[in-house]
Amino acid sequence: MTSRFARALRAPLVATVAIAALAASAGAAADTATLRVMLDPSFSPPGALSAAGKSRLEALAGVSLGIAGYSRTGAVDIALPVTVDDATAATLARRMREDRAVLWAQVPPRVTVAKSAAATGDGQGTGNRFMLKLAPGVTPDWATLLPTLSAAIGAPLAHERRIGGIDVLTLMTAEPQPKIAAMAGALAALPVVQYADAVRRVKVARAPNDPLLAQQWALTDPVSGIGAEAAWGVETGLPDLTIAVIDTGILPHPDLDDRVLPGYDFISDPASARDGDGRDPDPTDEGDWHDAGECDGMPAEATFWHGTFVAGLIGASADNGIGIAGLNWHSRILPVRALGKCGGTMDDVLAAMMWAAGVPIDGVPVNTTPARIINMSLGGYGACDNAIQEAVDVALAQGAMVVASAGNASDLAANYAPGNCGGVITVGAIGRSGDLASYSNFGSRVDLMAPGGDVDAAGDDAGFIVSTANDGTTVPGNPSYAEAAGTSFSAPMVSGTLSLMLARNVNLTSGRALSILTGSTRNFVGGTRCNAPAVCGMGLLDAGIAVASTVPSSSVAPPGSVPVVEYYRADLDHYFVTASAAEIAYYDTFLAATWQRTGGLFYAYPSGATAPPGARAVCRYSAAGLVNSNYWSADPSQCAAVKANAAGGWTEDTPAAFWIEVADASGQCMDGHVPVYRFFDNRRDANQRFTVDRSERRAMQNRAWVADADNGTGAVFCAPI
Repeated sequence: MTSRFARALRAPLVATVAIAALAASAGAAADTATLRVMLDPSFSPPGALSAAGKSRLEALAGVSLGIAGYSRTGAVDIALPVTVDDATAATLARRMREDRAVLWAQVPPRVTVAKSAAATGDGQGTGNRFMLKLAPGVTPDWATLLPTLSAAIGAPLAHERRIGGIDVLTLMTAEPQPKIAAMAGALAALPVVQYADAVRRVKVARAPNDPLLAQQWALTDPVSGIGAEAAWGVETGLPDLTIAVIDTGILPHPDLDDRVLPGYDFISDPASARDGDGRDPDPTDEGDWHDAGECDGMPAEATFWHGTFVAGLIGASADNGIGIAGLNWHSRILPVRALGKCGGTMDDVLAAMMWAAGVPIDGVPVNTTPARIINMSLGGYGACDNAIQEAVDVALAQGAMVVASAGNASDLAANYAPGNCGGVITVGAIGRSGDLASYSNFGSRVDLMAPGGDVDAAGDDAGFIVSTANDGTTVPGNPSYAEAAGTSFSAPMVSGTLSLMLARNVNLTSGRALSILTGSTRNFVGGTRCNAPAVCGMGLLDAGIAVASTVPSSSVAPPGSVPVVEYYRADLDHYFVTASAAEIAYYDTFLAATWQRTGGLFYAYPSGATAPPGARAVCRYSAAGLVNSNYWSADPSQCAAVKANAAGGWTEDTPAAFWIEVADASGQCMDGHVPVYRFFDNRRDANQRFTVDRSERRAMQNRAWVADADNGTGAVFCAPI
């Protein structure tokens, strides 16, 4: 078997819960009989549960499980053998989601008694678009399909565009939102349709405010702060990590200089975008001010520069002598604009999420810096749309983590999307007193709380959150700082903390990260509303404990293995990996000016003596001169092909740089292992990159590097975990 590189040269967890224990936990409060689980598509395809998948879930749960059904997006509803209370169900869900074969697991959403859409101000106005996914096997022949779809709703439809396999359809005229929702139901009932969602409008999750003195109590207050200084004592961020901010866009600001990546503007309506052309590669915030009555009857509002404010909380430069300190001092912010005048629409949010995760979008340049964390400080009343749930699942499968604000309606968070979607880390807000903020949504769908600001007991707004802003009241003016309150600003506290956790252990999954976050929270202040059960999630974010509780990648090597550490040389766009402790020390000490650690690593074995049966030696070759590169392979025929090319300048460094097991013919790895993906730059300098990070895998694909394995997946090694 030959790699693309070589061809170019020639041209359970242990079950710990018994059925008896489950039955014993069932009592007066027992009301959960199922769990909803989304498996990683590389392990089990959506909408199906293989025998191996069922066995894996049963091993994790420690009980026999049944299949109650599937969601329209392919999640499986698992039937428990007995009905259990919510605490037991949450324990089972946590155990499942920490397994790498599981994207997310949770108690299925329940019908809730909530404020009406009219009372919250959501769900009103008109709409004329649908997000629709065709049933499996249905060809997108719109000349044939549109008449059928139009007949089902009694109105003509047009095909607008495709977003990652989801199609946006439009009506010729706008209709009231309740009628649009009914039309979506009629479309979803057709056999050619897998699901259909009415496109709803979402808003930034911010409470009104006036500017106040800049005080970052949210980071340091001993009662209600998140312990940022303790977190910084452990980790300050990883330069190569990307955090996407899906919001109103970002403006230039001295506290964000050199931290912001080129992003994209996904607002499809030019009037809302205020840039005259709808979607474009410029994510600059053009202002979201509006006059009274312009936005479904809302009062007039000045521009707030919401995206710039959120970005500052995550990544304002620290220790630079100006302004404020963001939680992360080094990582990059990816601005993805989806909100403008009157907010935004779910189809634009869908495109923004997919693109942020690295998924190619028709008509848009690929994102070469996919996000490990996607922050969405936005939301709207209603259930999680199927299309948005699919976008979350796709993002998680790409290796991203998705964080959303719970909402500002003082209502059940389960009634507001996208925070109510499966797999999303949902964050509510507390004020400086440590109590539930007066505006914050609450309930069992909230995972944890973080500071969002609020007025104090005397009605004073001295407890607001401070961040980067702009002094323009309509169009952009000059960089400034401002104060505000809202769950919009509690979510980036969690996103920033997650970024520090990932800098400490880049191989964290979203499920494991959520368990660390919730398991390290602080108890709420006594006598507050958050002390009531199922109101404020698992506790108050403690960034210091969460980061300290994250075991570093290099400290969790499986028995007998060592870390294989990755370096990058920017001037050559070359990568290098090594398992040699002496070589690692040399690169860190003497070559640090040209070769920097990326934070990426995987595990392998230093010799055949410590390696398990079936592991193979990995040869390493080097070439000086114009190529100045290296080559690694565990395939003896590939090693021999490179060795035979000595005339081309390739020399053998070692026949065994490390030992490792290899993927099977379909690119799959055995239990207790993760795939190591190999990419070839497809250039004359012939460089390879190895990564277990799925977001980096997508980044390399988007950078036009070639997946370098005959199995078609790019997986060549299987690293122990």
